Amino acid sequence: MQKKWNILIIPNTSDEGYNITFTESAVKTGLIGLCLFLLAGSIFCAASMHAWKKGNRKQVIELKNELVQQGSELSSLKSEYATIILLEEKLRTIAGLKPRHPQLAEAAAGGQGGPETEEMNLYEPQDEAMRFLADLKQIPTDRLHQAFVDTKDSFAEILEAFEKEQDRLSNVPSINPVSHPDAWISSSFGYRRDPINGKRSFHDGLDIVAPRKTPVIAPAEGVVTFAGWREGLGRAIEIQHGYGYRTIYGHNDKVVVKKGDYVKRGDTIALLGSSGRSTGPHLHYEIRLADKLVNPYKYVIE
Repeated sequence: MQKKWNILIIPNTSDEGYNITFTESAVKTGLIGLCLFLLAGSIFCAASMHAWKKGNRKQVIELKNELVQQGSELSSLKSEYATIILLEEKLRTIAGLKPRHPQLAEAAAGGQGGPETEEMNLYEPQDEAMRFLADLKQIPTDRLHQAFVDTKDSFAEILEAFEKEQDRLSNVPSINPVSHPDAWISSSFGYRRDPINGKRSFHDGLDIVAPRKTPVIAPAEGVVTFAGWREGLGRAIEIQHGYGYRTIYGHNDKVVVKKGDYVKRGDTIALLGSSGRSTGPHLHYEIRLADKLVNPYKYVIE
């Protein structure tokens, strides 16, 4: 015989009551149902919590990846900014404007030729330029916007100078004299170890490497004042430009202009070679301003 439980309910407004009877099996069934309900609820809550954590974890990973991507893009942007600044200083030099970053301009300018002395500082000015460019790549993000605004204003100043001085600028060397996409600078302006005797000596210009017989072009208009063989430089050319600029081209395979010829910017003047004191096909390129050596790299707009 099953046990039974009675619950008597008597309302305050009536003398009659209500009697509710529960059998043992009904109570067990109810308890089982309640347990199953609580278990199902627990499972649902646990599954929901897991899904929430999984969704949050995925979102966090996506945010981290996005931050890494943005950091990489920002780093690339800063590198491009450093490249723009280097171009800006070259254009300011060509336009005859004061440098906006003296430490970069002075480092790129190198020095003038002359005998090496024991007291000479072995410090290479190009090293300072490289350090300055490295610092530009680390510019704080909160300063980047103002830096771009200042650079934009500088380019506006350069453009204004170009528009005002078109005649002078046509005489200023301003393009790479080696017309080849794979041309590269093997030796820069300044003191170096001589590639033939290994001694430290001053290098008057840039050595630009490219395949033999690559066209060598005039970087500005001018008059050819020398075309022939020159000791050390082999088949060489010298061009007198206006406003005190003079350029020299050495180690050519063939010279295609003669003394007295007038050339315009972009005209072919020689074919690159390895004549004279040379270890392989390249162009030795010099620029002199008012008879003083200057760093040609400042005038090579790539």
